Amino acid sequence: MPLNTPPSLPVTLVPQPRLSRRGLLGAALLAPLATGLGGLSSALAAAPRARAVAAVIRLDSNENPYGPSPAARQAILACIPDAPRYADRSLVELIASIAARHNVEVRQVTVGTGSGELLKIAGLLAAEGGADGQLVAAHPTYEELPDFAAKMGIQTRWVAPDTEHRHDLPAMHGAIGDQTRLVYICNPNNPTGAALGRIALERFIRAVPTSTLVVVDEAYIDLADDPEVRSVSDLVHDCPNLVVLRTFSKIHGLAGLRIGYSMAAPSLAARMTSKQLTFPNVAGLRGAIASLGDHNFLAETREALVADRRRVHAALDQLGRPRSRSQGNFVFFDTGMPLATFAARMLARNIKIGRHFNGYDNWARITIGTRPEVDRLLEALPGALGA
Repeated sequence: MPLNTPPSLPVTLVPQPRLSRRGLLGAALLAPLATGLGGLSSALAAAPRARAVAAVIRLDSNENPYGPSPAARQAILACIPDAPRYADRSLVELIASIAARHNVEVRQVTVGTGSGELLKIAGLLAAEGGADGQLVAAHPTYEELPDFAAKMGIQTRWVAPDTEHRHDLPAMHGAIGDQTRLVYICNPNNPTGAALGRIALERFIRAVPTSTLVVVDEAYIDLADDPEVRSVSDLVHDCPNLVVLRTFSKIHGLAGLRIGYSMAAPSLAARMTSKQLTFPNVAGLRGAIASLGDHNFLAETREALVADRRRVHAALDQLGRPRSRSQGNFVFFDTGMPLATFAARMLARNIKIGRHFNGYDNWARITIGTRPEVDRLLEALPGALGA
């Protein structure tokens, strides 16, 4: 898809006569390295001339438009000869890297095929006590866990957000009852983008009965610029019922390769691992290992996405549109009209935005794209909003 192609990908600028299929793949993966391993800064500068902007810009799925880092691209290409082999050693290496990064033990880490698999595993754990269990979650939030829990016979007790579109922690605590098996917190939350401060979230986690599993999904935590919004991964050392999820789909730009991980107390991590549904792929594992060490590229990617998020927030404020204070790679705001109407106006301007969320009938979620894509978004917004 065009959005997953980094702006530095100068395929048309590099002559490749009579390339084999493997050669074509090599050119596609290594072309971003032609400008050097400086990474995103050169990619941003080259973006307008290095590729044609797609007829329709996809700003609808919270994908990272800058894609994998140069180191990850090299690792993915290099693993092609190993495609016939199972990736056992790569899995062990990635787990060790994750453990070192977060200062946890190797036995506290579970790597999954995306964090989606790990969310489903949490649902399976919640269903172990029978089909009369309950899940407490905010509404709206990322729906993969509630949807899967429903298939396991687990009912969700939905809790409305607070006035800042964050999880209403007092109300969520009040919703916990004898049948509550699982509490789900996406922080920063999708689709609202709002995030909880570390102090309030830790207080909430410690107040949940240890018989109830708490899942904190930190898919977007790397993009938070509020100093009060911090990871709770260190709490897995003394909170036996806590699972913290991370993914390589967002800041690392590896959404299509499906790698995520969880951290938990050793006994809980062992339960998570025992219910794994599948095995990660070698390209995703190798890319993830390399990406963890590509600190400069990750920092520049974060800086670009956060800076453009601020630009969109400022434009919405100038246009007088109510919005959340997003901490993800997207913005969420009140369009002042039914979302279908606004979405049609944006599509007429060749920009595809996110879907409808119940309870926010006039609100739009729009992903932060590349800088040229954000420029086009800012040009389109006033007309689409009727300003």
